[in-house]
Amino acid sequence: MPLDADSYLTIQLLSYDRPTAMTERFYFLEMSTLQATILLSQDKKIVSAKIVAYTNEKKYLDEIVTVSFETIGDFNDFFINNPDYYIHNCDIKLENGINIGSHDDGEVLIEFPIDNSNSIIIENIFDRYSLDKKIIHTLKSKPGHYIAIDRQNMITGDFKNFDDYIKKGRK
Repeated sequence: MPLDADSYLTIQLLSYDRPTAMTERFYFLEMSTLQATILLSQDKKIVSAKIVAYTNEKKYLDEIVTVSFETIGDFNDFFINNPDYYIHNCDIKLENGINIGSHDDGEVLIEFPIDNSNSIIIENIFDRYSLDKKIIHTLKSKPGHYIAIDRQNMITGDFKNFDDYIKKGRK
């Protein structure tokens, strides 16, 4: 399913870390929330969702709508069918310990238990957006670093943290 966002958001910065001994987390800059969530099984149950979204007219997403999202498919359907809503902040907890978070609909965090087969979403992201899977190894070998890439998957920067990226790498 093509999204308008696919044509203008291109992943430029990635990171990986292990926030706990039992979880992995991946970060993608210049990726929309829907670019990630459409790659999940649409029947995946939502445990909780905190979403701040609004239109150009400053109409905010009603909490009643948010609690009606029972599956990630419900979430996707709503935002695909209501493109006037801009997702400002999003934190969705799914069954099996998967967490999807986003900020300004251009920074996406995906966290999951290390023993969870749902890490397939990372491979799906790399496949869908034509990212070289060798970058996954690079990320895992440098936890906490931010790796910048160009459109040809060439690594153009390695930053020890996000502040280092802001200071030295942001273009």
